[in-house]
Amino acid sequence: MFDPRTVRPVAPPLAPVAIHDILRDADALLALMGKETLGVVAELARTLTVSAHEAGAWEIEEAASNVRRLASSGGPVALARAMRALTDAIARTENAHAA
Repeated sequence: MFDPRTVRPVAPPLAPVAIHDILRDADALLALMGKETLGVVAELARTLTVSAHEAGAWEIEEAASNVRRLASSGGPVALARAMRALTDAIARTENAHAA
């Protein structure tokens, strides 16, 4: 007889929900964003936005959402300020959780 309580997922969740996972992933995504096209940057920022939202990392969510919006705008884009804001949000979150 089938018991749904005994079924275990076969894949991890799409977005990590622990703040330390978000911070680890954020650093990796930032490194990738510096090397990719705007379309890829927009997707990476969307992934980070969703993950940060799930973990309650609101400052990272807001900064990543801004990067996504700018990268997907379709016109000439200057991401330096938005990427710096995202880097700063990640650093502040890391510092807050290290204390």
